[in-house]
Amino acid sequence: MQHPYFKRHKSFSPTLTSNPSPNLGIAIVLPSFNEPNLWQSLQALANCNAPTCDVEVLVVVNYPEESSPEVINNALSCIQEVHRANELSKYGGLKFYPIDASNLPKKHAGVGLARKTGMDEAAWRLLQSDCATRVIACFDADATCTTNYLVELEKLWLRYPATAACSIRYEHPIEGNDFQSEIYQGIAEYELHLRYYVQAGKYIGHPFSEQTVGSSMACSADAYLRFGGMNKNKAGEDFYFLQKIIPHGNFRNLNTAVVYPSPRTSYRVPFGTGRAMTKYIENNSTGYLTYSIRAFQELKSFIDLAPTSLFNSTDDYTYNFMKGQPEPLRLFLEQNSFAQAIQEINNNTSSSENFAKRFFLWFDAFKLLKYLNFAHEKHYQRQPVVNAAKTLLELLGKKTDSGLPDAKQTLCTYRLLDAERI
Repeated sequence: MQHPYFKRHKSFSPTLTSNPSPNLGIAIVLPSFNEPNLWQSLQALANCNAPTCDVEVLVVVNYPEESSPEVINNALSCIQEVHRANELSKYGGLKFYPIDASNLPKKHAGVGLARKTGMDEAAWRLLQSDCATRVIACFDADATCTTNYLVELEKLWLRYPATAACSIRYEHPIEGNDFQSEIYQGIAEYELHLRYYVQAGKYIGHPFSEQTVGSSMACSADAYLRFGGMNKNKAGEDFYFLQKIIPHGNFRNLNTAVVYPSPRTSYRVPFGTGRAMTKYIENNSTGYLTYSIRAFQELKSFIDLAPTSLFNSTDDYTYNFMKGQPEPLRLFLEQNSFAQAIQEINNNTSSSENFAKRFFLWFDAFKLLKYLNFAHEKHYQRQPVVNAAKTLLELLGKKTDSGLPDAKQTLCTYRLLDAERI
């Protein structure tokens, strides 16, 4: 019987004609658009140690309509590389398949649609498997990984079969000879920004603060279908996708394997790693700016008090609570109909526990991000990321002592913090 997800998405039809293995347990989706280094990523996956289940790597070779001959020729070469990658397989349970997603409508063409195309296909194929694990993992065409990547993914779901999704440990290269020194400095600051943002969210007590990097995330096929699948966003698709799942629990962090995304510059997406690196170089490496630690500190008391003190609150109490917040937060709450939201939550909850859950479904990760952007338009100044990150470490009682230059030294501390090693 066809899954309800595919009944709703009637435009979907499977691309691959071969039947999946009954032991298919992991499907890796890898978008590839005008990609010069695809072979390196395919090799990294082929070099992985073999899990007990079978694995498929679905490479979505995509480009928008009216692309140049160079882009089209690159796509043809990438499709050939995917076929050739099957010669690299260490074991018969690993198969590489290209998915031809050429001439995508310009309105939607991008990484979100490419991931969706591959993840829909992966879910379709995993539904036909008899395997105990049915995992969809996302990778990138410029990423590599440790050789235990597949094994650790399988172990996670065998040990915790109710897992809906996970974030896999990632580390951009911050030293080497493949890129100019400014790139390594820039990526250290950008990754530090990503980790600072998540740790600051945890510091203020926001329950949905997790890493959401597209090249290092995975979900169960069941969760993928249950929560409506991938979106078509041209950037930020990873954040929006995982934040549909995270609030409902059973989200984990996989720290025993590592994905290594590329630090290269790129104009492919309107924001994200590639665009951030491009701006960093164009601005003559003046340093990456992030959200002020003060913005998080002033939000902390609101996060601490609102989920408990506003349960069964009167309209007057809610109004006075809102008026007592720092100016940027008060203005944001007023603009987002905070009093009405609290009244509605109270009208639909009978316990403080349910109120707190509903409160964070309202002031979720999207609201947090929107607030920080709103507050930094007129009220706070963005800070150099190293300064903000160090201040947060002090608040958390942590020290940096790796001996590397400031950004890299601080980043190493955050990596250990995220891996729960300090």
